[in-house]
Amino acid sequence: MAMNFKIFETKELADIFAADLLRKQIHNNPESILALDVNEDLSPVYEKFVGELKNHPADLSEIQLYSVGRGGLDIFKNLDIPSSQLNEGGTADDLDDKGKKKVNVALLNLNSNKKVGFNNDNDELFKAKELFIYATGGDKEEVVRSLYDANLSGSSILSNIKNHRMVTVIIDKDAAGRLDHDIVEYYSYKFA
Repeated sequence: MAMNFKIFETKELADIFAADLLRKQIHNNPESILALDVNEDLSPVYEKFVGELKNHPADLSEIQLYSVGRGGLDIFKNLDIPSSQLNEGGTADDLDDKGKKKVNVALLNLNSNKKVGFNNDNDELFKAKELFIYATGGDKEEVVRSLYDANLSGSSILSNIKNHRMVTVIIDKDAAGRLDHDIVEYYSYKFA
């Protein structure tokens, strides 16, 4: 288990950081399988990600993108990725059936109601090599605190996140509002 927080001054900086993580993943491994939550909170992240790939082209011939949840991967069509590499089903079964290899990166939005990922089955997401949890805004401060305090021996979704072998929680200062000041200061990042 290695849960790490990255706390940014603003949502904009958190978005830039998350977009950069995705870009670097593809640059480092052009055969990446990414499970991306299509929650509208992550739309600015994906717009920045697409912009970065336009400015810093990468080999996209082998990547696979899977949508998590309802919604499409329309923004990624701007990258001229073949439709066979865009998997828009949005269910755990789609990922399980098509994702014969392990997911490299899952980027998931943490909702204020403690929901993340698929509605029913997140096993394939929690098998991802790296798990990124995203939460911004003051309405997320309670759920971020609950994640921080989650019981490692519990069976809740927050416990499962906390038990993942490599999870990074990307939040802004507003979402970190209920964390202790020393924790916020320790995990705060200046991003240029």
